[in-house]
Amino acid sequence: MDGRVAVRARRPLVDQVSGELRQAGAVAVVGPTGFGKSAVLDAVCAGWESSGDPVVRLSSAPADAHLPYVPLVDLFTVCPADVSGDLPDVQRSTIDWVLRRVTGPPPDPAILRVTVLSCLQTWGRRARLLLAADDMHWWGPDSLDVFGFAARRSRGSVSLLAALRPDGPLPHDVLGGDAVEIAVPALTPHESAAVVRSFGIPLRTAARIHTATGGNPRLVSDIAAGLARAGATAVLDAQPLAPHARKALRAWLAGLAAPVHWVLLLAALAADPSLDAVRRAAGPSADAALADAEAAGLIRVAGTVCFPAPVVRECLLAESSGEAVRQAHLALAAAASEDDDRVWHEASALSAAEIPARLVPGLADAATAAREGGDHTRAAEFGLLAGGRAGGARHDLLIAAAQDAEAAGRFDLACTALEQLDRRRAVPTARAQARLAVADAAGRGAAVAERMAARALSEALAADNPALASAAHLRLARSLGANRGYHAEALTHARSATELAERAGDAAIHSFALALTARIEQVRGSPGQAELLRRALATGTPAGAGRTPGEPRRVGVAFALLDDRLDEAGRLLDEMRPPDCPADRLWVLGTAVRIHAHRGEGQLAREEAHRLLALTRDLATSPGPPWYAAAVAELAGGTLEQALAYADLGLTASQEDEDTVFAAHCLHLSGMTRLLLRDAGGALADLLRVRDLVQDLGIADPAEVRYDADLAEALVAAGDLPAALRTVADARSRAEELGRRGVLASLDRAEALCHAAAGDHASAEELVGRALRTFERLGYPLQCGRALLAYSSVEQRHRRPARARELRARADAVFRRAGAPLWEPEPNRVRSSPAGLTEAERRIADLVTEGRGNRDIAAALYVSVKTVEAALTRIYRKLGVRSRVQLTALVQKSAHPERR
Repeated sequence: MDGRVAVRARRPLVDQVSGELRQAGAVAVVGPTGFGKSAVLDAVCAGWESSGDPVVRLSSAPADAHLPYVPLVDLFTVCPADVSGDLPDVQRSTIDWVLRRVTGPPPDPAILRVTVLSCLQTWGRRARLLLAADDMHWWGPDSLDVFGFAARRSRGSVSLLAALRPDGPLPHDVLGGDAVEIAVPALTPHESAAVVRSFGIPLRTAARIHTATGGNPRLVSDIAAGLARAGATAVLDAQPLAPHARKALRAWLAGLAAPVHWVLLLAALAADPSLDAVRRAAGPSADAALADAEAAGLIRVAGTVCFPAPVVRECLLAESSGEAVRQAHLALAAAASEDDDRVWHEASALSAAEIPARLVPGLADAATAAREGGDHTRAAEFGLLAGGRAGGARHDLLIAAAQDAEAAGRFDLACTALEQLDRRRAVPTARAQARLAVADAAGRGAAVAERMAARALSEALAADNPALASAAHLRLARSLGANRGYHAEALTHARSATELAERAGDAAIHSFALALTARIEQVRGSPGQAELLRRALATGTPAGAGRTPGEPRRVGVAFALLDDRLDEAGRLLDEMRPPDCPADRLWVLGTAVRIHAHRGEGQLAREEAHRLLALTRDLATSPGPPWYAAAVAELAGGTLEQALAYADLGLTASQEDEDTVFAAHCLHLSGMTRLLLRDAGGALADLLRVRDLVQDLGIADPAEVRYDADLAEALVAAGDLPAALRTVADARSRAEELGRRGVLASLDRAEALCHAAAGDHASAEELVGRALRTFERLGYPLQCGRALLAYSSVEQRHRRPARARELRARADAVFRRAGAPLWEPEPNRVRSSPAGLTEAERRIADLVTEGRGNRDIAAALYVSVKTVEAALTRIYRKLGVRSRVQLTALVQKSAHPERR
């Protein structure tokens, strides 16, 4: 992993190691291969040397493991002459032998131990010496013995730092019993994104890389660098990642015995990767080989054998010979306990030209069984094997495989099915069906979805298939409208879809087309969309109609939210649970976040956002909308600063995916958050960009992107009252025409601030009071709190400080009941934590002072509860406290130094 990238991604870990090293004097950094231990050591040593203090790095390599005392060469080579010169003759002779200045028999190990100890103690009395040992799993037993003896006895004279693997020497053996052991965790999704983005890789690919590597820093960096060098950074490219991880994997596998390679290959290929199945296929050597592979960090063994970094599995298969793969499949087939697994391995052991016709029915039946059981990935894999048989390709099975892949969110498998159909020159109808599956699997990737839908439309028209052409028009309408904001073009496609569906007599697609037409008309501010939606909902969705863009209930939920009918939106959403496929789950979770946030249910919003982000990473789908949802959730129940960070990620991802609509939403959230943080200049810049985007997109409904009131407030803060009043007046006329009650209440709040700034306190009070009453009727507690804050500001300008304080207290109570942050920080409210903590630890300490529990803190920071518990243990030790109460008191004391 590149050192500079590693330091940026792991700065909190580097700070933690440096802090423990100063306090404890001996630290072991422990983690599997590729987790960046050496990069952490590099950063800590660089910081040590920047203070002018000496550092000695000891290391070894696989080729040196059989040579005695190789790591000690690094110590004796740099040891100052005035240190070694003070040693007795026998010890200087020992140093000369280690450095190969003299020949002869090896020195007495006891003398060598004392020589190293004397060097360290003498040097340590003259300087603040750091001894850093790396790659200790390659050290020979003689070197480990000498180092351990000297290190344990030189504590106090020198500081000790070691990088260790879980399957290597134990920290206490090499550094002493009271050494601090710090486990190097996998990169978090945020850290992986930071590494990947440093190579110019888009966020969608960053999510895919994180999932494929399990957050292994070396693999993340190698794959990102390889993609950047190859120029293969297209976010929806189905290109395999394994070739860019081969170098790291080869180093990882070095030294492992042949039985370990064999059991890894079996686990990588197993249809049933249970421990029993792998044992049956591998034979008597299985347990020992599995233990070695797990110790090396390649696999995790519980009831099943899994790869923490799935790309390792891909690399193993890519590195193995065709004959080795064939033999592994045959062994797994012989050991299979289920007929489906047996037929799978029998077919996989053969090339497409060798698969006999007798296996196809069994594979097809297995695909059907997997589909009916909800395992669409497995169904797609069976379908690809059965349908791709050379000389007897079954196009129907390949089409079903593409549709199963789409249902599973497997863009790569959908592309594979389409490639086979193209290669076999399938009829246009078959290729069009597969292309629509690929378009759906692409998520909000506008370029791929539109390209696939356009080709599918051409093929469907050529085949004179109106139902299929209607479905293709629907995809184009949705992508052009929902992603890019090309509403005129989208409306043309939606109307064509309606006409073709009616001609085909397809009631399901006809209802979908009507609903999507209604949604596009609503965004454009055209009348009559409610009647279109009513007709669509009245048609219903026949069983087995499949998933098609513009599903009427989705549009019904959207309309309810736009019209501020939260209860109806929640009811319609509940009717859609549980979602059938990953793409539907993404949409349901994102919508649930918004509904919970509107209701002031911040904790529930954060929990749904956490699930949404995890699902997004697993599917490697567009992260723009999920990051936006995470920002909404954080705004409803976390911190303004974190909401701003998530909004920025959502904006970047949406721009990369050419998703202009969600880019506008993220910019609005960013501007609103900056406004609440009293960053009026930043808020105004963001909100003016939103205004330009909304105008370019032709969005006429002010409830679609509710930025107008926030823009007016930013203009008030900037001192431009005329522009603020014009903004309110323009938006008010459109909101009144469409009956958008929530928008009108927000405009009342913004106009009240305009009047207050102009000195018209009576009008200001009337407007803000009306806004408060409207938000109470609509069931928007957070907006009620914001209206109370605006009311407080009006009273403050009216020179009624007592009344202003009362209103602020009411707002604070509203926010606290909802679990939300105080949306307008008090002027004297300054967060500060005691010195000596890392940034991550300071964040956790601050959340503890807010009364958050460990589970709540974990949800707010998107980490595990165990991570929070470990961090609290470090915080307590550093600050000398024993409880949350003591920690809260200390943090509050740090925030108010004048009280000391």
